Amino acid sequence: LVLDEAQEEEEELHSSPEARVRELEGRIDHATSASALDLVGWRCECLALTQIAWADDLFQLGRASFLLARAYLDAGMPFPAIPHAERAESMLLASAARPEAEALLPKALLALADSLSRAVLAPGRRGRTSQKARGNAAALYKRAADAYHRSLLAMHRVFGRGHVACCPVLRGWARMAVGRSSDFALARRLLARELQIRSAKGVNDPTAAESAALDETRRELASNMLLEAKVASSGRDNSPSSLRAARLRREAIALLAGSEVEAAPAGTMEAARLRLQLAEACIELEAWGQAEAALVSAIGYTEHAFGCCDHRSAALWAELASIRMRQQRHEAAAADYEHVVTVLELLHGPHDERLIAPCEKLCHALVALGRWRDARLALGRAQRLACARYGVDSQSALRIAQVLRSIEQQMPPEDQGDGEEE
Repeated sequence: LVLDEAQEEEEELHSSPEARVRELEGRIDHATSASALDLVGWRCECLALTQIAWADDLFQLGRASFLLARAYLDAGMPFPAIPHAERAESMLLASAARPEAEALLPKALLALADSLSRAVLAPGRRGRTSQKARGNAAALYKRAADAYHRSLLAMHRVFGRGHVACCPVLRGWARMAVGRSSDFALARRLLARELQIRSAKGVNDPTAAESAALDETRRELASNMLLEAKVASSGRDNSPSSLRAARLRREAIALLAGSEVEAAPAGTMEAARLRLQLAEACIELEAWGQAEAALVSAIGYTEHAFGCCDHRSAALWAELASIRMRQQRHEAAAADYEHVVTVLELLHGPHDERLIAPCEKLCHALVALGRWRDARLALGRAQRLACARYGVDSQSALRIAQVLRSIEQQMPPEDQGDGEEE
């Protein structure tokens, strides 16, 4: 074994740089279990060998720099990717007379734009508030936007204006516009253009991958619309911003209705998050049926991912109960609130203050059903918890006591007696 390794090292020393580059690239192409950092190391070695083997070939040097930049991006390291992507652009431009260089240039520009965009959106940079940090972030944003624009023009020149190769450029630019400057108008135009391209591509007998990409674009555009509507809401029903928010929500719901987001199970956290956004939009528009369907789907995934006894699941069940109360489906709402109380009891114990609000809401649902005795029991528990947590003379305890007296006055005599015994 030692002799074999020594022989391999000797052969490697005596092999040409060109052969070693090809061997490394073959290893990268067939590497199924290698880590992202391993791929970065191999791409660094490829670039060093390319500088020896093809020192005067700008295309080969530009290609190696582009592949290294992409490897850095795949490893989640945008900052070291930037200089390599810039070097790739300059070298491919210098060898643009070669067809292969012209075909690779749009991808190199996209790698540069993505590197700058992810650097702009890096968590450490987004939190900085100094004037110098804001100036650096603004400069990075401008460079990224310019790179996306150049990449899009190059895609048009090489592939055509309506080619699907333009879609990653449009998507990356839109995400940066929302994440950095909340430029929803620009993001909406870019994503609408992507949707137009993908819709035209999948008009005749689309493949499964094309249908999935089209649905993903619809969801991305709808998600941005819902976020824009949330920002635009002003609280005044007839103000221009509130009317625009309502219009955006209606458009987003129509987009989601055209995709598989409502029918398919929420198999990922992103899909569950989008269903919650859809439910929020439907609640704002008082489309209770759609809101309920979206919430039920999101609850299914949340419970599958985190378990039934989880505070996230309990919060969604409480929201679902609230929607069913608005629809006057009091029996279903009461069952939901009972489930919320049970989950919170298991999570925090029977004497926790977080049980007060769901017990009160359970009481309201039971009153609507005419179940006076059960309603008094639920509200009596809320009163005891409020007295224990805030004091007998607290505003919360006094308010609940007043509602409890009102319920007792309206109860039938037979229920009053049963309630006292219990």
